[in-house]
Amino acid sequence: MKKISVLMIGNSFSVDAARYTHQLSLGSDVEIELGVLYVGGCSLESHVRFIKEGSSPYEWFMNGESTGRYISLKDALEMKEWDYITLQQVSVYSGMKETYYPYIYELIEYVRQYQKNAVFVLHKTWPYENGFNNENFSHYGYDRVYMYQCITDVYNFLLNEDLGISIVIRSGDIIEAAIEKFGEHFHKDGFHLNEEGRYLAALGFVHTFNGNKMIKDLYIPEGFDKELCHQYELLVKDVLE
Repeated sequence: MKKISVLMIGNSFSVDAARYTHQLSLGSDVEIELGVLYVGGCSLESHVRFIKEGSSPYEWFMNGESTGRYISLKDALEMKEWDYITLQQVSVYSGMKETYYPYIYELIEYVRQYQKNAVFVLHKTWPYENGFNNENFSHYGYDRVYMYQCITDVYNFLLNEDLGISIVIRSGDIIEAAIEKFGEHFHKDGFHLNEEGRYLAALGFVHTFNGNKMIKDLYIPEGFDKELCHQYELLVKDVLE
């Protein structure tokens, strides 16, 4: 089995997407070792600020579980040679193009000092749930579909920029497709994913790196419906084709 290592420079949405990724990858052709740098609500601007401060605010997650350690971005970058490094914006700004600059360039430049060969990847996050009564949602008129379109427009723009990035983990597309097919019940609190939503995002993660091939031995978490998990994988495969 091929093995790859992925570092997510992110926030709670990274933790959501990473929850079941390693376990699912073990049944595929590509085992994914997945590290997540987590600070709740962390924006691209905040990542850059932490670099300049030399601070170590990140809770370190490995393969979907917290290690209980707090480290810096530099610590993670010096830990090993990562194959892929993902970047994402905090959810409230995810559909606002102006919030990515100049921070995404500064972050890439810093990471490149330590990781010469890693491939950068964008993690496309999901919109909030209709009915979510939070001021952050007001930027998108409290409309899930409009927020999703704003995120899509930004990521399409980023792929055409000179960032040197061509791979996107399309969690947002997968969650939106699942809502359209199965109904709006994949959020836990209006913006984070519940366990089924996390499972869908993890399927997208694995399919992105295994060439969108069906997983040979599909991991079924305790309490999940086996047939529904297979339906979720078929949906992910269709979205990514």
